Amino acid sequence: MGASTIVVAREDLSIPGAVDAANGAPSVAADIEAQFFNVVRQHNPDVVVLDLTASQGNGIPAIIKIRRRSGVPILVVCGPDDPQMREYCLAGAAECMQAPVDLMALNQTVQQIIQLSKSSHIAVAAEPSQTEPMCFAGLMLYPHQNLLIGPDGSTIKLTTSENRVLVHFVSNPLTLCTRDALSEALYGPQRPNSDRAVDVVVTRLRKKIGSLGGPLMQRLIKTEFRRGYVFVAEVSVGAPVAARHAEPPLHARTA
Repeated sequence: MGASTIVVAREDLSIPGAVDAANGAPSVAADIEAQFFNVVRQHNPDVVVLDLTASQGNGIPAIIKIRRRSGVPILVVCGPDDPQMREYCLAGAAECMQAPVDLMALNQTVQQIIQLSKSSHIAVAAEPSQTEPMCFAGLMLYPHQNLLIGPDGSTIKLTTSENRVLVHFVSNPLTLCTRDALSEALYGPQRPNSDRAVDVVVTRLRKKIGSLGGPLMQRLIKTEFRRGYVFVAEVSVGAPVAARHAEPPLHARTA
């Protein structure tokens, strides 16, 4: 594998050693963030390593800020007693490591994230060519727009990973979806050995479905212990009659 580009940032998104050529090191939060995203745009890094070893509780907001404006994978390095490792993954981190970090282990993790990211892009071509909305339990999924619409017309934007998993579920309703199958839907043939990423995506997906249809809707994705998940809903292809001539909203909120 060739050379990789990595950006290291603190929880305020400041980059150690980075200095603005005209104004020196930025000191205002907005300027720090602007410099961070400028670096990301200019250098197109393979991974952002987010150093949360001295975190003051702003790690999750930092991850969300990055996720809202960039698809770059995030590797979190946190303190040995940090209780929020799972929450970092739920917020959008690709992986978490606890300090002190062995440089060889760090490099191996970075390379795995890069490989999975490349496989994820390749897997896009293998996604179902479904263009019609897919309906279940009063909700409508527009697969090619990563858009989910609730019974009252409220909308929510899905991440690419959430969309892929939900498309797999609605394409295989009332059927056991193994973690291996879901992992392949996420990453393609070169999927990771761990199924942790699948569980994290399913957790986020349940919350988004519940936010549109109510808490009971989270039960549409039933866990089969040690085997995978079953999507327990009838699915139909095409919008209901009342909605067939309506276009999906151009803007959707992200949750």
